[in-house]
Amino acid sequence: MKPFTLSRRRVQLILANYFVGYLFVYPMLIGLLYSLLEPLGIKHLQPILENAVYLWVFAITVTAAWPLLKEHLQRFRRNRRTIIKSSLTRYVQMWLVMYGLNLAIILITGLSSSQNQDTVVQQLTQSPLQIMLVTCVFAPIVEETVFRGAVFTTLRSRTCFRNAALISGFLFGLLHVFTSLLSGNFSDCIFILVYGTMGYLLCAAEEENQTLLSPLFMHGLNNLISVVLILL
Repeated sequence: MKPFTLSRRRVQLILANYFVGYLFVYPMLIGLLYSLLEPLGIKHLQPILENAVYLWVFAITVTAAWPLLKEHLQRFRRNRRTIIKSSLTRYVQMWLVMYGLNLAIILITGLSSSQNQDTVVQQLTQSPLQIMLVTCVFAPIVEETVFRGAVFTTLRSRTCFRNAALISGFLFGLLHVFTSLLSGNFSDCIFILVYGTMGYLLCAAEEENQTLLSPLFMHGLNNLISVVLILL
């Protein structure tokens, strides 16, 4: 099937909104607005500003990627049973691979979890509803649209699967240790292997099923199970 790709302008908007806005500019704006509005005594100001950013990033990402999302949704509807079955099988395979990698990291380095995972655990105890929505809804939709929909799909139209998936997977892995690197915690770099492998396997799911709904489903299911296990 001929790959459906977004226009260059839409891809640039998605990438700028996420990599420049979400990771750098919007957090600075939150800090600035908080310093200006905090003296007014507005209750729950910090989560209000954070949720506003989540909604903005989500809206821009989905709007810019809508032609691609619409096409992939139609592909899913035409073959939903086969895609769901394939996605579940690939999820089990992905979980086993990631479990093995995490176990190897524990045995070799003694690190049991990444800073990204520790942060999620901490935030779940403070704002469970907000973090559940961010982890199980925002992250799967936005990250899959960015890393598989914009990055992988665009690269795949120009090169082989392996090259496109490796680049997409590496960027996905780098994202999940980004905060650690900014704080100088370079020991977390080992977890690029775990998250990068996950990203690569999510690319493989899209390649096999020819729809973004497959990795999106797998990503959401993985995060949901992780959150439930943490809360238990």
